[in-house]
Amino acid sequence: MRRVLLKTLAAVLVPVALAAAASCLYLRRSLPEIAGTETAAGISAPIDIIRDADAIPHVFAANKADALFGLGYVHAQDRLWQMELQRRIGHGRLSEVLGPAALPQDRFLRTVGFGRAAKTAWASTPAWATQQINAYIAGVNAFIATHHGSALPPEFSLLRFEPDPWTGVDVLVWVKMMAWDLSANYSFELLRHDLVRAVGSERMAQLMPPYATHGLSIVADTGARTLQPSVTPPPYSTYPTHATHPSYPPYPTYQTHASYPTYPTHLTYPTHPTYPTHPTYPTYPTYATHPTHPTYSTYSQSWSNALALSLSTGEPSVRDFLRGGTVEGLGSNNWVVDGTLTASGKPMLANDPHLGARLPSTWYLVHVSGGDLDIIGATLPGAPAVALGRNRFIAWGATNVAADVEDLYREHLDAAGTHVEFRGAQEPVTVIPETIIVKGAEPVRVDVRVTRHGPLVSDAINANSAELKTWPKPAPLDPLAFRWTALDAVDGTMSSFLKMNEARNWSEFTMALRDFVTPSQNFVYADVDGHIGYYAPGRIPIRASGDGSLPAEGWSGASEWTGWIPFDELPHLYDPPEHVIVTANHRPAPPGYPHLLGLEWPEPYRAQRIIDLLRGRTGLTPDDFARIQADTLSLHAKMLLPLLLAHAHAESAPDRQAIDILRQWNADATAGSAGAAIFGAWFQHLAPTLVGDDLGPLVAERYQERFSFVTRFAVRTLASNDSAWCDDVRTAKRETCDDAVTGALHKGVADLTGRLGGDMTRWRWDAVHRAIFPHQGLDAVAALRPLLSRSVPNGGDWSTVNVAAVAAERPYEQHSVPGYREIIDLSPANDSRFLDAVGESGHFLSKHYDDFLKDWRAVQYRAMRMERKDIERGALGHLRLTP
Repeated sequence: MRRVLLKTLAAVLVPVALAAAASCLYLRRSLPEIAGTETAAGISAPIDIIRDADAIPHVFAANKADALFGLGYVHAQDRLWQMELQRRIGHGRLSEVLGPAALPQDRFLRTVGFGRAAKTAWASTPAWATQQINAYIAGVNAFIATHHGSALPPEFSLLRFEPDPWTGVDVLVWVKMMAWDLSANYSFELLRHDLVRAVGSERMAQLMPPYATHGLSIVADTGARTLQPSVTPPPYSTYPTHATHPSYPPYPTYQTHASYPTYPTHLTYPTHPTYPTHPTYPTYPTYATHPTHPTYSTYSQSWSNALALSLSTGEPSVRDFLRGGTVEGLGSNNWVVDGTLTASGKPMLANDPHLGARLPSTWYLVHVSGGDLDIIGATLPGAPAVALGRNRFIAWGATNVAADVEDLYREHLDAAGTHVEFRGAQEPVTVIPETIIVKGAEPVRVDVRVTRHGPLVSDAINANSAELKTWPKPAPLDPLAFRWTALDAVDGTMSSFLKMNEARNWSEFTMALRDFVTPSQNFVYADVDGHIGYYAPGRIPIRASGDGSLPAEGWSGASEWTGWIPFDELPHLYDPPEHVIVTANHRPAPPGYPHLLGLEWPEPYRAQRIIDLLRGRTGLTPDDFARIQADTLSLHAKMLLPLLLAHAHAESAPDRQAIDILRQWNADATAGSAGAAIFGAWFQHLAPTLVGDDLGPLVAERYQERFSFVTRFAVRTLASNDSAWCDDVRTAKRETCDDAVTGALHKGVADLTGRLGGDMTRWRWDAVHRAIFPHQGLDAVAALRPLLSRSVPNGGDWSTVNVAAVAAERPYEQHSVPGYREIIDLSPANDSRFLDAVGESGHFLSKHYDDFLKDWRAVQYRAMRMERKDIERGALGHLRLTP
């Protein structure tokens, strides 16, 4: 019997094993060749591609055009599937390969018109730039032309198609999509609209307090040498007497900082209309004030929820990408010091951009050398430039300005929907037909309607909502047109990066930035001659009136864009007397600045912590910068936790134990900290407990994602014991703020107990808090997820320098990461270093698919090699392309 059973098992398992081996061998055919010689049409001389000891490619060519060809070739070798998916996102062509599930996403993408905008931008690109981009495209297409079937990345075999040749429009469309990722003001407008409907304008303003007038700015007012928190803490005497305070002060000790000088004296800002320091909400729409506590039927009227639901099918990473701005901590850190503060006597610069976690990574590390081009750093696969990095003369890094470059306009359409009202007259609506090819189904025609303010995105949202199988379906949105700088016909952002890559000094660098359109970035700069600087370029609109905080009246003409902030008047610094510049997505300019830049800056915890760690330091080294990038002290916890403890009166033993742990916690959100886990869970449940009854579950979920606004609101509410917010109107009892805070703690502790067990001595933050890296395109396929996606336990929170924000709707999961880190030393020693979050390869069978992940978690780096002798030492492969 046993022999029969063994024979049966063998008969089953052997064919399975053979099939698996055959599949593996088939898929391994698509791993790129990294050594040998290959012929490539379109180059003028041989190109050497050397992959160093860390698998980072170095492209050596005789001239710039061939060097860019080589860059295109290595991008295609390692990331062709990623590039293909990205251009399909940009053009709204996902349904062609993913089927009907992706149709709602394509409909939205076609309606916004990223592909149309890329076409017009390509038509206006100057000849010198098109030549460089075309050289890059030739490299991509040389790879595509010689690789078919099993030689292509596995995703093509799984989905049974091959890529079309690359074009200049394909390059620009992903630049547009990156701008979308960092220009999410429209989502705040939708949220404010929903809050007004739920609780009225006055209470909405309480829920969305503006950045504090006295808060930190990158460029400071004259004499503004101290930082105050954006919320003013009450004195100890006003806390309830039953509270026992921890040993550390209730808020961070904001000391005099040394990095924010006055405006340089050579700048003269002309007088412009003075914008209020906070939004003027009462001017918003003529909707009747909704009852303070809406019934469930009104929840379906949430515009922000309608957007989320309308994009809920299809590829999950695309859904999250299109929703935009839903994770606090999406931004970046950078700082630069001059040689007076370094051990080498030359400037040093650090940068770590925070974007959505994905696999393959957003970034690709590469060194490109040819003619007068010699650059190294982080590139975006599909684009022919180093976005962040250095050349032989200068270095740069960027963080998001969070400029308000998007507006929604409510439109009055006639009954036929073919004309729109503007200043009392009827204007024709432009209709652009789009046909979406759907795999396994009939093509779908979409008539995109466009007004003077832009495409009616409400058409796509409403059409998608109507097809939802969930109930209740979102109520139709009013006609909403979308105005965005990236949709304008001329966009020189790609040209700006190409110029930046070759700049040799501050003058050439800032000249390159004049072409920059979107997304507006805080660029920090350093050069080998010892200079440092800062500029926030981009087209930021000047409005006739209003502040862009809510959807505007399209018919009145009162909120039209009248121009752009002049480049010379954008915030900037050069060789500040403090010798250091720090940016971390906080406000670029002080309240006295004459232009409206934006409204949605996060609390400046990361910036303040970097300042604290740099203050008073000299003799700084790259190792010192590395320790700063790894820092996990939570100023958010140091500020908020004492106030929460003052209101908590735990009655259960687990809740009391949790409070004891928090009183002993030093606010460092390390991976092994139980205090970080408890505080994180407590904060996760705080907003729903305080406002869930007032807003309803759908609006509350959208509000809960805005951690800075939630924090400002919670501090004001709890410090004043505002019972109108703390009371849960769904119960007969009149709850106090103590009840609300205690209830949130209880829910948080119960949540963690269910996940980690009842022994709090064994609780760790990284036992629940994981950084998630979903595969782009196939993460939704459960059977493939273990092969293609990755996750790692992690420390930090949304306020720490080593940022690790959680997703509100997926508690404890980190979906936004510092996906690239660089530390650049401009001394002759060049002790520069960098690292991508995951790995260089996009092929899941490559050992370089995720070999960076462990070191990324530990905040370790790879050498930024630029000398050929260092590159060739221990190199993994040398591929030569010949004409």
